[in-house]
Amino acid sequence: MLYRRFSKSTGNDPPGRLQCVNRRQRNLMQTEGNMANTVAVIIADIKDSKKMKERERYEWQLFLKSAIVQVNENWAADIEAPFMITKGDEFQGVVANVPRVHSIMIEFERLLHPLGLRYGIGLGAIQRMGANIPIEMDGPAFHRANAALNYAKKNRLRVNFRSTDQQLDLYINTVYTLMYAIKKRWSTITFKRYWRYKELGTYHKVADLEGVSPQAVWDSLRNAHATDVIAAEEAVMNFLATKMVALGADEADDQSPG
Repeated sequence: MLYRRFSKSTGNDPPGRLQCVNRRQRNLMQTEGNMANTVAVIIADIKDSKKMKERERYEWQLFLKSAIVQVNENWAADIEAPFMITKGDEFQGVVANVPRVHSIMIEFERLLHPLGLRYGIGLGAIQRMGANIPIEMDGPAFHRANAALNYAKKNRLRVNFRSTDQQLDLYINTVYTLMYAIKKRWSTITFKRYWRYKELGTYHKVADLEGVSPQAVWDSLRNAHATDVIAAEEAVMNFLATKMVALGADEADDQSPG
């Protein structure tokens, strides 16, 4: 390490040289740590929940609690802080494995269908202030997620991403806008086939489960542009994976005093 090499000086090094190396080493260590600490905060709410009758709202809150338990169990290896209801019909969690964000969002949608969900996703650093739960955390990723959800509400969007990378935000948000423009026209049958295909992986397996021909499954998914949505989802996850290193390097700015 540079610091150790220069620390063995016999005293002939210029006084500022050792300090400069120290600063560079600290910055390098901070950047490396930040790259490892870039997470995704997901804050979501249920669309039009205020229009529900009291009994209906109570029933869906029970479904939401059940969905949260399942997601926390199924995705425990990828979750930094478990999902929990924070206020009313709003819930949030922290995902350590950022490319898994999309899969977790889709899992909530499947478990809570036909409820419409809205997501604000903030990428960045977090600070822990107590227990390992979202309500005892803060930081840039939470601020971005809150801003993203508010933007989604005002602009009638289903998903909004915010990070330190404008290219990522533009790309991801554009793809999600197009995906949900397609999905809003789907029937319940199309949604079920889409989820089954994603789970089982082949048209033949879906066809065997439903008692129809593979061609019928293929035709319905193709005609609904579900195959295009699945391809776009893969592109989103791959793009997020390739961007993580660059995003992590930017987090030094998040944690600097100011």
